[in-house]
Amino acid sequence: LNIFDTILLIWHCLKFTLPQNCGLRPSYESFLKTGKMTAAGRYASTGEFPWHVSIQSNGRHICGGTMISALWILTAAHCFAEEVPPDLTVVVGGIDLSLPLEEHKLESLIIHGNFDRMSMENDIALILLSSPIEFSNQKIPICLPFIQDVNTWQHCWVTGWGTTHAGEMLSRDVFKARMKPISREQCLKRIPQLEENMLCADLEKGGDACQVDSGGPLVCSYWNTMRWFQVGIVSWGQDCAEKPNHEIFLSVYSYRGWIETETALMWKPFFLEGMDKLANAAVVLSRAETQMVFLEYYLLLFISLIGIRLL
Repeated sequence: LNIFDTILLIWHCLKFTLPQNCGLRPSYESFLKTGKMTAAGRYASTGEFPWHVSIQSNGRHICGGTMISALWILTAAHCFAEEVPPDLTVVVGGIDLSLPLEEHKLESLIIHGNFDRMSMENDIALILLSSPIEFSNQKIPICLPFIQDVNTWQHCWVTGWGTTHAGEMLSRDVFKARMKPISREQCLKRIPQLEENMLCADLEKGGDACQVDSGGPLVCSYWNTMRWFQVGIVSWGQDCAEKPNHEIFLSVYSYRGWIETETALMWKPFFLEGMDKLANAAVVLSRAETQMVFLEYYLLLFISLIGIRLL
């Protein structure tokens, strides 16, 4: 290959790995509005977190999860007892569980083979749906993270319907709490037993991490691209009475390879299918795509300059 063919090959590889239409919120008014308190207080608004799902057994909410594609749901392994209930369903497309929502049955449940219920190591699971989700403004998959450094991420939020210690739901509406990821070094000083591939986040002022769901997402934005990425999966937390309260998440970045491998073994490899229907969804979507075009343009220009210097 000559230098220009090499540059073109690198560009196509980068283009393929860049997120397409995941992590966008075409029906939600503003990127910055997420951080503002509304009349509903700490409740999420319609379209604010369109990737969040409810995993239910016998019509009762047991855990949260996230759409990562039309067929795959990402959640925590500890959500499922030794004997998995035969009547599990995934409810998508809304924030109020008292309203009729779209339900999907499971084709398969994949729990990480090395999950340790005592240490909570490898606390990750995948759900393969029996039928694909038809994406809309209220049903959009989340992007998976492409970098591990917690300092990269901004405006991080954790969401869920919340449960008490007795397992009862705190609300039929989705709570939201703002979190600030902290470095592993900082977290180890507070929680020495922290396993590999876990990350910590501190609760910011005005929230309650006790109201989030196991298996639910920690989502963060990247720069000002208006895209959201699932940085963590809610795994476990400290006693809510302790201050500061730390929530412990599984690092999704550390398990991208596992996700790709497991979905491929099911002959339904993970990818963001079906997103073309959102091409003309809303002005917010168009603005986000425009920003991504600028990022891609400067990336291509940077690669081209490197190629010229090598000539």
